[in-house]
Amino acid sequence: MNPYTRPADAWRQRLQAALAEPLTRREAAPGETRGSGHHDHAARRAGVLIAIVGAPEPYIYFTQRSNALRHHPGQISFPGGSVETFDDSVQAAALREAHEEIGLDPAFVEVLGELPEYRTVTGFVISPFVGWVDPAATVAPDAVEVERLFGVPLAYALDHQHFRSEPMERGGRTYQVYSIDYDANHIWGATAGILYGLLQRLGHVEQRDIARPGCISR
Repeated sequence: MNPYTRPADAWRQRLQAALAEPLTRREAAPGETRGSGHHDHAARRAGVLIAIVGAPEPYIYFTQRSNALRHHPGQISFPGGSVETFDDSVQAAALREAHEEIGLDPAFVEVLGELPEYRTVTGFVISPFVGWVDPAATVAPDAVEVERLFGVPLAYALDHQHFRSEPMERGGRTYQVYSIDYDANHIWGATAGILYGLLQRLGHVEQRDIARPGCISR
């Protein structure tokens, strides 16, 4: 890496390069699994925004959902939600939900790319979008939907050593899901799985580039 490049610039370049790659067959349909089985629920479309603030040390926004919500109350998640009939696209839904939930103006978000759809055992098909957020953007969590808003350093969130796999029981079945802890925050399920997918995408692309003849690691 160029020693005069800011960490934020370097991260943004890495993410852009990784997200520009076409999806591989292995990435086509990640999600929560039970051995070789899968859930039987009717799929509901949703979009989430992995909102990365381009501060000198970049960080990702996470929300803790209100306990009053119908779906996944109290859980930690990315801003996002179901696609509505008036949304022009799943990406538009993710940006709209981020605006509604944490007050993030879409004008301050540059969407760098999209990760593969993630299927959950609760019947959602989630499209994750990676957004680079101008550090000048202001946020204001919605008191009805969001219990609290917090940030996790990007370097911490994209470190293999911080992830683990754990069992989840639902409907008499056991599923394996990813989890990651930061301070007192336990991030698990779809949110951790999507985050791990971004980590895998970065690692796959960068390892491939290093392996190419004549390629110099940055």
